[in-house]
Amino acid sequence: FAFTIPMTNKAEPADRYEWIVLPQGMKNSPTLCQLYVAWALKEVRKKWKDTIIYHYMDDILFVWETPIMEADVKWLEMHLKLKGLTIAPEKMQQQAPWKYLGWILTDSEIHPQKPLLINRLDTITDLQKLLGDIQWIRSIVGISNEELQPLVQLLCGTRADDKISITTEQKQFLQKLVE
Repeated sequence: FAFTIPMTNKAEPADRYEWIVLPQGMKNSPTLCQLYVAWALKEVRKKWKDTIIYHYMDDILFVWETPIMEADVKWLEMHLKLKGLTIAPEKMQQQAPWKYLGWILTDSEIHPQKPLLINRLDTITDLQKLLGDIQWIRSIVGISNEELQPLVQLLCGTRADDKISITTEQKQFLQKLVE
């Protein structure tokens, strides 16, 4: 059972509620994490209305039009610490390139942190790794489910170390993907 309560103008993450049990046995922990961080950021959002703030789990991205003042950084650290969130100094990034959720952000471009490497596709495991990497970039690059279908068809097998053979159509798709 899951439901979402959207926020006005997508100003902050929607409140999502779902009932799950994680392997470690803690119910709803991803949802609770999202809600807790959103709660901790409420006052920050009110104070800095012109700041774009994205957060996913414990990764928070603040976007300012002008460089942030040191006093503001100190206030943010203090405020989040009072709410129980401590920022590790090595995680604070104040100049480009910024790393956020598997992406590298610069002043002019965004690209994945992990380059898409297609060394060898011999087994189903190799293909699974490649498709996992593609999942990170497909919405940005614009790869549709239909385009992925020739590769997904290769996943049919009984064991992860089963050998696969790639057709000409699949090779062409992979070549286009690398470019």
